[in-house]
Amino acid sequence: MRTRSFLDLSAFLVIVAAVGSGFVFIGTALTGLLLLVWVGLALRQASITGHWIRYPLSGWMLAYLAWLGGATWLSSIPQISWLTAWLLAGLPVAYLAWGMTPNPDRIWGALRTVFLLAGPGFAAWGLWQVVTGYGNGQPVGPLVDKNAFAALMNLFWFVASARFIGKVSDRGASWRMVPHALGLLLVATTLFAAESRGATLTWLLLMPVALWAGYRNTHNKRAIISVLAIALAGYLMAANLLGLNVGHRTLNLEQDASTSARLLMWKSTAQIARDHPIAGTGWGTFTSQYPAYRDPRENTTAGVAAHNDYLQLTAEGGIPALILLLGILTGLLLQLKRSLQLASSPLALESTGLLLAALALFFHASLNFIFYFAFMNVLAGLFAARAIQLIKPDGVGQVNVGGLAQIGPATKGVAGGFVVLLLAGPLLLHLFAQSALTGSQPGLALARTVWPAADAYTVAKFITAVRPSSGIAQELMLRAGEEALKNSDGINMQEGNFQRELLMETLDRYELVRAQTANSPAYGVREARMLIQYRDLLEPGVALRRAREILVQNLSTDPFHADSMIALSRVEVVEGQSQKAQKLLAASMQHVLSRRDQQLLAVEMVRQLAAPRQIAELDAIEKQLRNVRSDSETGKTLVLPANFSEKIDMRLAEIARSLGH
Repeated sequence: MRTRSFLDLSAFLVIVAAVGSGFVFIGTALTGLLLLVWVGLALRQASITGHWIRYPLSGWMLAYLAWLGGATWLSSIPQISWLTAWLLAGLPVAYLAWGMTPNPDRIWGALRTVFLLAGPGFAAWGLWQVVTGYGNGQPVGPLVDKNAFAALMNLFWFVASARFIGKVSDRGASWRMVPHALGLLLVATTLFAAESRGATLTWLLLMPVALWAGYRNTHNKRAIISVLAIALAGYLMAANLLGLNVGHRTLNLEQDASTSARLLMWKSTAQIARDHPIAGTGWGTFTSQYPAYRDPRENTTAGVAAHNDYLQLTAEGGIPALILLLGILTGLLLQLKRSLQLASSPLALESTGLLLAALALFFHASLNFIFYFAFMNVLAGLFAARAIQLIKPDGVGQVNVGGLAQIGPATKGVAGGFVVLLLAGPLLLHLFAQSALTGSQPGLALARTVWPAADAYTVAKFITAVRPSSGIAQELMLRAGEEALKNSDGINMQEGNFQRELLMETLDRYELVRAQTANSPAYGVREARMLIQYRDLLEPGVALRRAREILVQNLSTDPFHADSMIALSRVEVVEGQSQKAQKLLAASMQHVLSRRDQQLLAVEMVRQLAAPRQIAELDAIEKQLRNVRSDSETGKTLVLPANFSEKIDMRLAEIARSLGH
């Protein structure tokens, strides 16, 4: 009995941890490890019972999971695709693992309590952000994007409202329902305060189904009216007390820039998908692929997501990914139809609420990026699995896995070790790199307890030797190489040129990293700058020719990359073509997408005009501009001072006048 309780508690904690890990910085690798632990617990339960129950959609989920692995294997950028695949794997893994999780009724009872409390808790967090003006005064909770936060509110709303209708029907208008009503009110207010058109349209589309299902199962008009009244009160509070009204946002393309930008993004994303129809470009590669396809008129987004998961996943995973997602969506709709046919059943009502919550994510994903949050995938898979389990507890068949119990401990140990090495090993290595080589480096401090001589460079060298595709470790090695080059002047060796060998080693590492990051323009610029700076260590003309090749390749990958344009102009200057460099910078002004990039180009133009004179204020202006980054880059909302860009223009104009230009 104690063993059973321990397994139940373990499964509960693993599921909660898997969902929670999706909210934190190290979430992708950590979520992957927790999903593996969950699968391990589920397989243990299946080996005890001797069978695995198949539910509707199990086949689709297995196929989707297999394709996540297949597309990763085919990707030319394995590290990024590997981590993104685990982010997306939450949907099929949660669905499949829940069907084998021990004592699901007991565990779900505890999970449901957590979710019913978490909804109002997150909602209160978002409302606090609005009231206090934290960030830019938008409800985002622990996220950056308010649309994703609104999707989370939708998920909580449909689960909680179904529960509320059932409880009101059982208990009547009891004072004990007041906390439930207040929780729903918080969720509704935050949902509408987010001013997310995608979330609101999804809510409007699914809400009639939720109300009809509630009335069909309970025949309680008071419960239905109560839910409608709570929703209306939430809308009025958001609109009148907080001044946030989604009704003020229009879908008119002439008046709304974000809608127009989405249409342009979707067109470009569809072109990526057409050019890579079978296996796509690789999971997580949209950011690196999009600039080459970007319409210059789409200049208002950071370009990190297509704002349509179906299109983006098709671009990254090919047409098979789209077919599998649409198959899962169709299956969920069919199961919703089945749950609606079961009248006067509390289990059917709860199942409907869970299915509507999962469908809310699937519907909203056509207008925003939803499934690129790990916790969204886990919750969608978990809710769908529990919903179908409620209406079809015996599943659609069983797979005999009794043979697992016959496998000896030694064989299980070897097989388990292989799985850990193959699947968990890269995730553990990534977590180790994150913890040991970034931030306050707690992992490094822990490693020193058993490896006293360890330092960041030694750890990075070890990680890159084991897994060369580790971006974190390779970045540290690159910085170490750059720093060594700075400090190597005057150091000689008996045979060969010490500085030249350091340069060649660092350049080789740059080539490796660029190949593993889809020729990231940022790495290309850094390599080009190094070639320019240390050109005398190579044969005449070799460094500048190679720098030019890299930068031209950069601009074919990202035609709007300002730093590549600046670096290319510096190549011209070094080659004695100062006027050509100025013309290049002036022409580039018309090709970049943001005011910030235009001003970076202007800083470079003035700096080159002033050369060889050094103007400290130009360095200060550039530093200010470098701090202007998008929300997706910084992980937080950035609010610029009033007239920030105008003041920069005035300072640049004044410096140019002092130079006689």
